[in-house]
Amino acid sequence: MDETQYAFGPFVLLPGRELRRDGRPVALGPRALAMLETMAAARGEIVTKEEILSRVWPGVTVEEGNITVQVAALRKELGARPGGEDWIITVPRVGYRLVRDPSPNHAQSAEGGRPSVAVLPFVNLSGDASRDYFADGLVEDVITALSRFKSFAVVSRYSSFAYRNRATDIRQVARELGVRYLLEGSVRLSGDRVRVTVQLIDAASGTHLWASHFDGDLGQLFDFQDQITETVVGLVEPQIRRAEIERTRRRWPDNPQAYDHFLRALPLFVSREPADYLTAIGHLERAIALQPDYAAALAYASWGVARHGTVALVQLDEQQSARCLDLARAALRHGDDDPLVLALCSHSLLAIGHMRAEGLAMADRALAANPNNVLVQVLGGICNMLAGDLAKAETCYSRAYALSPGAPEAPESLAGRGFVRFFMRDFEGAVGWFERSLAMLVDWPPAYWMMTAAFAHLGRLDEAHTTLERLRAFAPHTSLAGVYAIANRSDGRFELVLDGLRKAGLT
Repeated sequence: MDETQYAFGPFVLLPGRELRRDGRPVALGPRALAMLETMAAARGEIVTKEEILSRVWPGVTVEEGNITVQVAALRKELGARPGGEDWIITVPRVGYRLVRDPSPNHAQSAEGGRPSVAVLPFVNLSGDASRDYFADGLVEDVITALSRFKSFAVVSRYSSFAYRNRATDIRQVARELGVRYLLEGSVRLSGDRVRVTVQLIDAASGTHLWASHFDGDLGQLFDFQDQITETVVGLVEPQIRRAEIERTRRRWPDNPQAYDHFLRALPLFVSREPADYLTAIGHLERAIALQPDYAAALAYASWGVARHGTVALVQLDEQQSARCLDLARAALRHGDDDPLVLALCSHSLLAIGHMRAEGLAMADRALAANPNNVLVQVLGGICNMLAGDLAKAETCYSRAYALSPGAPEAPESLAGRGFVRFFMRDFEGAVGWFERSLAMLVDWPPAYWMMTAAFAHLGRLDEAHTTLERLRAFAPHTSLAGVYAIANRSDGRFELVLDGLRKAGLT
């Protein structure tokens, strides 16, 4: 017996049987019921008129006007959603979409809940329809790559491609698809050259959050396609993250809901102030109290405890270490399919739990699951820099920066390259990377104490002393004991750092 049922708002649809509102049957004719079942089975995606005709009137030739009649009957019986909108949305010239549950606890629409994005078909500006395959293949690759992120939802290719060759207002498209962000682009081929232009739009305001173009050679068409996919995905995720943070600041400054607390915590993870991490942890603990299975909040809270120790240059006590690991284990119970959760927890297991093999294996899983996430790459670099393969660490840091040179993690990616060079005893090369990092972020302590140690090992003690004084000017709590508190997280590699800092005169 098929026990499938679909719930939306106050309704429960039992396929082949009936529709119930608040437990009471709703009178629907067999055609209307079949049509509602067809749309409900699509789970929020667009259903074309052709699909409706084949499912509701199988083997019978009828006019499209019959669909309109049945939709009108359904809308009358369903009534309006809490905001006054219809449950069934018309997608002009294409079909219909049944809105999924927009209640406060399960919102997936553009107005609340997890953010969502649609990648619209790229416009072929070449005047040659035979070139559509390149634009379509690029869109499919970008959709597939973005779908690896758990922090936002991506509309399927099927629904996105319903908007091919349609000049439609972006706000209308966003409403019909139920998304907050739209990614659109164009492809122009001229001779042996290809130009791809891409832009990310906040659909509510119509604001262009990011735009760029890429030029390539037809001779390496598919390599060029891979390059665009990696770059676009690497840049889109941080832009959506920033937009969501700003959005929650604008709309819900006092909202106690879990997602709001989570977003309030995120900007604090690039701070150099120890107190900011305590604030972030406080927000995340409140998010967890509201939603105990919130895997991302649990993972970030675990990382926040470890990160606070690094920025404050203090050894975590037994209680703090236990809390860090408990949070990581809880995050993994609820979200071990999320690459970012895996990456955050890999650091906690390795750096705080001293579980080297487990931490490195988990970092590898995260990298394999989503190689396009900047933070996953940075954390893969950190774990391998601390206790793993230095060449792999350098690759992770390099890819993180290449994916999004404007992301908040970019200075840390550059400094990470310096860490790796330092531990490979290429002190001159390390200094170069630290200088690049500090040009972007002038007050990040680890870059300073690593550069101080590098100068000392090069015998350039005057520069080591100058760098150390610059560090003390904004981080007076820096001490050899504090750096040692971080050193015991590594695989003995930080002894080289401590030795250099002693030579520079740090006590």
